[in-house]
Amino acid sequence: MRKFASGIAAAALAGSAVLGVGQAHAAPAPATSARAATASEAASVPSCVEAASAVIFYRFVTVWMTNNCTTTQRVKPTWNLEMVPAPDCYELQPGQKAEFSRDKPIMGTNWKFQRLVAC
Repeated sequence: MRKFASGIAAAALAGSAVLGVGQAHAAPAPATSARAATASEAASVPSCVEAASAVIFYRFVTVWMTNNCTTTQRVKPTWNLEMVPAPDCYELQPGQKAEFSRDKPIMGTNWKFQRLVAC
């Protein structure tokens, strides 16, 4: 059994090397540019910007955003899973509302809205 498992693993590894699976295709960032902040490192928005979210019929993810601040705010919704393409940055004037909605790209996943971040 161990010999069989080793053979399967070797074949899979050889196949992925031939197909180029797992190889990075993105160019490295220049040394002088700062890397983009991840969602966990991104700045929080003021508490006067409110958000409510829903996952409707296990398929559509939606966030409703309201700017109750006296200044313009730039916000972006974040989720527990990565969305491709990522949600846009919304520039909300005082009193303005916006809605982000997308059909979930992968059925059966457990999408959860995390928070709004500054962008």
